[in-house]
Amino acid sequence: MVQEEFSKYGISYSFAKGTEISDFENEIKANTKVIYIETPSNPLLNIIDVHGVAKLAKEKGLVSMIDNTFASPINQTPLDLGVDLVIHSATKYLGGHSDISAGAVAGRKELVDKVMFKGRNLGGNLSDFMCFLLERSMKTLALRIEKHNENAQFIAENLSENPMVKKVYYPGLTSHKNHRIAKAQMNGFGGMLSFDLAGDFDAKVYQKNLKMIRSSMSLAGIESTIIQPSLTSHALMSSEKRMKLGISDNLLRLSVGLENKEDILADLTQALNI
Repeated sequence: MVQEEFSKYGISYSFAKGTEISDFENEIKANTKVIYIETPSNPLLNIIDVHGVAKLAKEKGLVSMIDNTFASPINQTPLDLGVDLVIHSATKYLGGHSDISAGAVAGRKELVDKVMFKGRNLGGNLSDFMCFLLERSMKTLALRIEKHNENAQFIAENLSENPMVKKVYYPGLTSHKNHRIAKAQMNGFGGMLSFDLAGDFDAKVYQKNLKMIRSSMSLAGIESTIIQPSLTSHALMSSEKRMKLGISDNLLRLSVGLENKEDILADLTQALNI
């Protein structure tokens, strides 16, 4: 959207070359208005220092924005860390049952008022029934997130010890390059993780071998789902760009559900052994 649509509206942009605060500062231009981040990121679960970005934005007179979808407001509260606007795909954890499509934004009143005004003009409205389903789901958000966290930590730790898994990307692992930052700014590490299959194990074949876990673009539901980013969410990127970002053809993104954690692990393991 940024690359293909922003220029039509006269909006210029630049991408940070890394995840350090200096990487964002280096991209600030005379006409910069906003710093936008996503942490944990999709699909490699990269972690960015939220307070550091918010502080930089304030020092430069900019608005800071974050996509907080993967963390949920239970695991991460960016407003407390100084961020101006927080965005959620409410389709995901806020909804949590794979049955709605919605979004949410929260933050400083003067900024949210502008969002509301723009939304009215563009017609970004949810139906009454969609709002009912979202309100229903948010009543159990804290309970669901607690279980997502527990299951994902268990799966990440076990997969990281499997010789048929090359690497696991999960901020709750001490081996994660930004585990220290994640631990400082998150209350839990979430239900999303990714992993690279070792050797020449075909990721498409692996998904077909799964019996309980479904291949699905959706995530954050009560059921565990899995996708291959190179064929789905990042399919429009060239192979060279994906590899530069660390998104290999053998990378799989797993949304860990609320099933028995031993059952989830058993399914993931048996699919590796066929």
